[in-house]
Amino acid sequence: MSLNRFVYYCAVIGGWAAFAAWITLETPIRRLSSLGETETAINLWSVITTTLTATVVGGAIGCGLGLVGGMDQRWMSRLQNGLSGLIGGAAGGFIGGLLGGCLHTYAGLPRALGWMTMGVAIGAAEGLHQNSFRRIRNGAVGGVLGGLVGGILFDVLARPGAEMASRAFAFVLLGVAIGALIGLTHLVLKRAWLTVLDGFRPGRQLILDQAVTVLGRGDHLRLPLLGPASRDLEAEHAKITRRADGAFVVEDRNTRLGTLLNGQRLLGPVVLTDGDLLRLGGNIVRFNDRGGRVAPAESGQVSPSPTSPAGPASAPPPIPPVPGTNGGGSPPGGALPGGAVAPRPVRPSQPGPSVRPPRGPGPKLPPPPPPPPPLR
Repeated sequence: MSLNRFVYYCAVIGGWAAFAAWITLETPIRRLSSLGETETAINLWSVITTTLTATVVGGAIGCGLGLVGGMDQRWMSRLQNGLSGLIGGAAGGFIGGLLGGCLHTYAGLPRALGWMTMGVAIGAAEGLHQNSFRRIRNGAVGGVLGGLVGGILFDVLARPGAEMASRAFAFVLLGVAIGALIGLTHLVLKRAWLTVLDGFRPGRQLILDQAVTVLGRGDHLRLPLLGPASRDLEAEHAKITRRADGAFVVEDRNTRLGTLLNGQRLLGPVVLTDGDLLRLGGNIVRFNDRGGRVAPAESGQVSPSPTSPAGPASAPPPIPPVPGTNGGGSPPGGALPGGAVAPRPVRPSQPGPSVRPPRGPGPKLPPPPPPPPPLR
């Protein structure tokens, strides 16, 4: 999906997940809150209910965001992402709920601190599953911001004695804030990404936040290229590697069809630059780099594609001299090897200076005949 839709779905799914958690918790939490007769017992049950609430809410939001992150993948990968989000969100919710409940009950601090801890765990869960430090970092930042904003709103709306509608709305706002800010942080802090321009489901985008990103028709990939446009592709057709210096290198995986970069076939690893176009079968994918890196001339190997222009036209080589010609340029009659006709020399449009004859006495002429006699 596109990155803008990713943010939208994170917000919507986060809100619905929190709402589902509220439906599950509303009745049990109200019953548990009524237990305890002494102040010590009341405080203890308050911490327990807060911890339970944060655990369920964190697991629900984490599971929903995990499913959103794997929306372009096969169902098995989606379920794995959802399960990792469920475990990470529940663990973070348990720790955050216990911390926030104790600080709020015994120290009078806002419970938003606990929601922030839960948000960090939710945001980092998908990055841990994909073994991506950048995704862990960006998700944790978004989780902190979402937990802070949503936690403040939650404490205002779901204060003790609040009506059921206010509590439901508070849960929804908490989920929307955490989901939207996690997705927005991924969008804002992205460094490089891919956009499908043509082929299977154009408009999809993928943030390059892993060390190696594989492209192909395998449905286990993060950006699978399926459909008729990809029938000749390999399951793992090409790969993009992020080097230690931050550059992204594309390389074909010795496929029969090959991979084209800006219309030229890859013969080896090539450093990608902002705006480069990759063609994999009938799919065209654009690479974008926010850093605007410029690749050195010796950074890769490409070959002109037989189905695409070979590149900028160069001046044709000079015609070799042909023996037996006037001036060594073209044979008599203006014919060249291969049947071509040599251009004729262009004569000047104005004649050159005229040549005057030499001065002096010319040849002697015979004397004129005598005049005829007069008539009588």
